[in-house]
Amino acid sequence: MTQPTDGYSVSKVTDSPSTKSPTPRRQPFVRRAIVSAVVGAGLIGVVQLFAPDFDYQYAFFACAAIALVAVAFTLYNLQRAGSAAGHIWWVPLTTLVVLIGFVSTVRVRTMSGEMIPQLGWRFSTRDVPKLRTSIAPEDASPITSSPAQPADATVSSETSATEIPSNDLPDNTTTISVSSELAAGVGPLGGGEAPGDSWTQFLGNDRNGIVAERSFAIASSADEVKTMWNIGIGSGWSSFAIAGEIAVTLEQREDRECVTAYRVTDGELLWIVDHEARHDNALGETGPRSTPTIDRGRVYAQGATGRVRCLDLQSGAEIWTVDLLQLAGWNQPQSETAITWGRSGSPLLVDGLCVLPLGSPEQPGTPVNELQRSLVALDAASGEVRWRAGSDQISYSSPQLMTLAGVRQIVIVNENTITGHDIESGATLWKTDWAGQSNGGANCASVIPAGVNRFLIGKGYGGGSALIEVRAHPSGDGFECEDIWRSNRIMKTKFNHAVIREGIAYGLSNGALQAVEVESGRRLWEQPRRSRSGQGQVILAGAMLIVQEEMGDVIFVDADPNEYNERLRLDALQHKTWNVPSLVGNVLLIRNSVQAMALRLPEKAD
Repeated sequence: MTQPTDGYSVSKVTDSPSTKSPTPRRQPFVRRAIVSAVVGAGLIGVVQLFAPDFDYQYAFFACAAIALVAVAFTLYNLQRAGSAAGHIWWVPLTTLVVLIGFVSTVRVRTMSGEMIPQLGWRFSTRDVPKLRTSIAPEDASPITSSPAQPADATVSSETSATEIPSNDLPDNTTTISVSSELAAGVGPLGGGEAPGDSWTQFLGNDRNGIVAERSFAIASSADEVKTMWNIGIGSGWSSFAIAGEIAVTLEQREDRECVTAYRVTDGELLWIVDHEARHDNALGETGPRSTPTIDRGRVYAQGATGRVRCLDLQSGAEIWTVDLLQLAGWNQPQSETAITWGRSGSPLLVDGLCVLPLGSPEQPGTPVNELQRSLVALDAASGEVRWRAGSDQISYSSPQLMTLAGVRQIVIVNENTITGHDIESGATLWKTDWAGQSNGGANCASVIPAGVNRFLIGKGYGGGSALIEVRAHPSGDGFECEDIWRSNRIMKTKFNHAVIREGIAYGLSNGALQAVEVESGRRLWEQPRRSRSGQGQVILAGAMLIVQEEMGDVIFVDADPNEYNERLRLDALQHKTWNVPSLVGNVLLIRNSVQAMALRLPEKAD
């Protein structure tokens, strides 16, 4: 429309839709993308702030979910902004290029015990020594697959097949011998283990992770620690049991589950006994997870699939074998539906018995409280079943021998209870609740003695710990249990066990080394977050904590109730490590699922 003004015409010009700038249409989407990214980052920060007091695994799940939603919403809004600007392919192509670049250069090395992916460069190499497959050559004398019984073996010919179901097992075992010198009993052992030169079972001779007196000096640098040997090893989370010159462990080699013996001084393979079996789980990984027990010149070992063996320590000759799955009346798939991560109980030898968690399915028509599945006691000499006891499903803990209320007894952590059992009959003496789920948030730790009539128990998966006292009932009939304290904020020991010195418990709680006053449950200090050791293991030598970190380092920390003081750090194993270290004198044996090492620590001055 035009208006005449002093002879001139003025036109009012308006922009057509085709000439408008796209910027105003793009701005709301850009703002939304920024807001979603900022909110997502903020929520992740809040979750991580509470992770130390809660649980890093659950925190990671929460953060992953938040990140997924935030990234999706951010990319969606960026895509809308790009479309408004006429660049519809910018965001998809950029996202694709970033993903291809990441996948082609980075790989997931492993998953931590908190299910957090551990990343590494795809083309970097982390050399792992070659697996030893041949026996130490000197004077080797092969043993047949059905070796003669040692002179002291006392297998009863009257035992029925139903009592020892392994009698019906196919003979698919291969046994390779040790050298004739060791088979004859010559050498440091002299036919039996020396208590002062041994680590004969899970968590050491006293089954508590403690060596009372430290026999090594604290190195001032890593150069003072010598590597005696560094070898490849089959997969699994077993540790070494050591008697004199022989260190025994369990490992998986392809489809064979193996009991292997190595010479402590040089890592030579002395003998190997194997059979066809394999436990495999995407999260728990492959192979055996219990630790053998050495007692009176014999090795007792349980594989992840329930095969229990008694072997001669010197030669590896098989004395007896029992299949716990067959004894319990279920097969491996059924067992691993209920006990998902593989059988982990380490044999307890007491009063001529070999005691282990048994487990069994619920049986139609049989009330759960009448099932006998918590424990089984095998005759240590013959493998004959002496008793079965306890109605609760098993967990991943190992039985412990304790004296509570003046009575020697076996204490076991089950799927969701803790029970005490009479040694001679297996009868249940007492029971207390301890929440868990053996195909989910499982109980892994065993009880640890913590004063007169008391024990300490810990748990991961957001659990915590408790100090429990067992005493005679005031009526004089039976026992009663009482929580001295129970807390979900301290000693959340997922795979490891606390060690106790002078009333202070030290352990990896939610992946961080922690000191707690046992009597009160008061936390004294915690490892700095930047130094967190992860789901590793802790043992104690004198006043020195030896921490096997989850990703392979070994650190030495003062068992000091006042402060965290790291004395030495060793770059040792090169992969995830859930195995307990074994200490004999000044020799530390460590291993994981691919590698084993013997470290010689400096000798202690007189």
